[in-house]
Amino acid sequence: MAYNRVNKLRMYKKIVALTNEHYDPDVMSSYAKIHRLYIYPVYPVSYSHYMKIISTSNLERLLEEEEKAHGKWEDPAQGKLF
Repeated sequence: MAYNRVNKLRMYKKIVALTNEHYDPDVMSSYAKIHRLYIYPVYPVSYSHYMKIISTSNLERLLEEEEKAHGKWEDPAQGKLF
């Protein structure tokens, strides 16, 4: 199975969105608690890897560049549904 960076970046984008959804600086929520309650059950990544993901800057730009470079893959055997 080939490594697909586009899918990895999409997963990172979802993790950052989940973090932003549950992080509230007024309540003093910690990243460890968010990781334990919301991220780890869905995306089994370690806490240290989680911290690297949320500290990644320009994630949108990286994802856009990868999608542009590799395009959207379509299986010709699948056919068009609509």
